[in-house]
Amino acid sequence: MTTTTIAPAAVLRTAWREIRLSWLFISADRWTTIFPATCFVVAAIVHARLPPAEAVATVALGALYFWLFVYEHTLANQLVGVEEDRINKPFRPLVTGQSTVRGARLRLIAVRVAFPVYGYFLGVLEWALLWQVLSLLQHEYGWGRHWLGRNLYAGIGVIAQLAAAWEIVTGITPDAWRWIVTLTITVTLLMSVQDLRDITGDRAIHRSTMPLVFGETRTRVFLCVGFAVGPAAIHHFLMAPAGPHWWIVATDVLLGGLSLLLSVRVVLLRGREHDQRSYRLVEQWYTLALAASIYTLR
Repeated sequence: MTTTTIAPAAVLRTAWREIRLSWLFISADRWTTIFPATCFVVAAIVHARLPPAEAVATVALGALYFWLFVYEHTLANQLVGVEEDRINKPFRPLVTGQSTVRGARLRLIAVRVAFPVYGYFLGVLEWALLWQVLSLLQHEYGWGRHWLGRNLYAGIGVIAQLAAAWEIVTGITPDAWRWIVTLTITVTLLMSVQDLRDITGDRAIHRSTMPLVFGETRTRVFLCVGFAVGPAAIHHFLMAPAGPHWWIVATDVLLGGLSLLLSVRVVLLRGREHDQRSYRLVEQWYTLALAASIYTLR
């Protein structure tokens, strides 16, 4: 077999390995990034009434952008959290040995170069750079070790994510901004639900999360109240402006019911497995809300 026939096969194997490895890094975060943000891309496409061929291409371009978006986050996050992950998330690639620390650092460098270049190509460079600044603050300058920094990172990250999603397609409208701002405030206030499942590991590395600073019970009560009043805010700012159509009402009821379920869960169902499930429900609520934007922002 000649070198010329071996080389393409080797390249394909290497490319497939990198795609698979990147998925292992990002798979746990797909419901807060790739899926919901791509839904918002689709909402912008429907709003802008793009022709079918252009719409399909734009969805693919957007999905790749958000793959890189979350890949940068997970590489940086897991590089600074290896010891914590041995306790809280032992399935991650740096713990299982599927990636070396050196390999992850090289990949992070490559993504930090490729991501803004790709963002420039899509016309959303400013949002790509905002996300990179947030990532540096979170992982290199201590935001991730303080509860307020962690919540601001998640909240402002929603702006970087959803503003880019819309502008990949068209200019941001006031209605799109209403969605972005509402979800930014919601995520900033309620994102500490993710810290309930990681109390043991966070305590071991002396990270200051809401449950450790204010107490687990107080944090659960705060989140309970937040999820309980959430349906009213979502109805007023996101659903009601779309009109009294049955499908809007149905979505309103579904999102509100899920939020009320979370309000009950965070208080009554405790323990790592229950808290992990609660966080997954928050991710699915976020994705469902942005899927609803496809027909509420037409």
